[in-house]
Amino acid sequence: MTRFTARLDHATPTRRPPTLVAVAHGSRNPEALRTVTALLDRVRALRPGLPVRLGHIELNRPLLTDTLAALRGEAVLVPLLLGRGYHVKQDIPDVAAAAPHLRVLIAAPLGPDPLLAEALHTRLTEAGWSADTGRTAETGRLADIGRTAETGRLADVSRLPEAGRAPETGRAPETGRAPETGRAPETGRAPETGRPTTAGRAIQTGLRAQTGLRAETGPPAQPQPRPRPPAPAPHTAGVVLAAAGSRDPDAALDTARAAALLGARLGGVPVLPGYASGSGPTVSEAVRTLTALGHDRIAVASYFTAPGRFATECAEAAPGVVAAPLGAHPAVARLVLHRYEQALASAPLSHPAATVGV
Repeated sequence: MTRFTARLDHATPTRRPPTLVAVAHGSRNPEALRTVTALLDRVRALRPGLPVRLGHIELNRPLLTDTLAALRGEAVLVPLLLGRGYHVKQDIPDVAAAAPHLRVLIAAPLGPDPLLAEALHTRLTEAGWSADTGRTAETGRLADIGRTAETGRLADVSRLPEAGRAPETGRAPETGRAPETGRAPETGRAPETGRPTTAGRAIQTGLRAQTGLRAETGPPAQPQPRPRPPAPAPHTAGVVLAAAGSRDPDAALDTARAAALLGARLGGVPVLPGYASGSGPTVSEAVRTLTALGHDRIAVASYFTAPGRFATECAEAAPGVVAAPLGAHPAVARLVLHRYEQALASAPLSHPAATVGV
């Protein structure tokens, strides 16, 4: 049998990865474009060699239609939006379908995700949120009880008189031995005199013999003090998660989930959604709800990718600490890449305008 050996004179060229197209909403606020551009710079730094482009749904250039028209091959559209809604379900797929020259995947929106809770927590901290501000009355109470049990009780026991620390075995504190009169006969009378002893009376009245022994040998023992229940924390914190809002019920579910993730990240602080539009409660209404529940330190977390009209309106309704939008936080950049990879893993590019994860 004759064997043939093939030799490659040139290395096989590496397949170009699909282009990541970040889809932003767009805003007339000039800070919005600068913020999104900085975010994509972080994405490129995390994945050198990955082609990254930007396209807007409206208000800013480049528009998504123009970005897709200039591309060839394959693309994964990653919405820089924080939940399911009309833009994710209708607008972006329509634009992708109008670019038949491309094989396109549409990834899920950024939110909800624990990485966004991490970024929101950072923004709150930067705005003045602290562990003391964020401690609820319940967590403060647990911490106080722990300190009382460990230190207060030991300190009080050390102040008790020596006679008050008689062990339960009935031994006299001075000698360490049970006295001869410590065990009362069945009749409850002393053998020598026939008179009831203190120990006998204790048994007859249902009191412990140990109490009788203490009466004979020294002053009555002082009961161990119980830890006092500490007063509630002087301030109770709450957070409003300010979001754009939508009439789509899936969008409301996504924001509620994001609020729960942020509350867990903050150690159990209650977080209520408040909306700039749609049918949900406004930021002001959410603040009033938290106030009625007894929360008097209320911060507003801005659940927006970049500055804009809605973010500004929500900030104006805040009674105290107001966090900046998510912006170019490193966790958001990691999440953009994560959504890109999820889309490729869920539906490898084989047909145009496939929507995954929505």
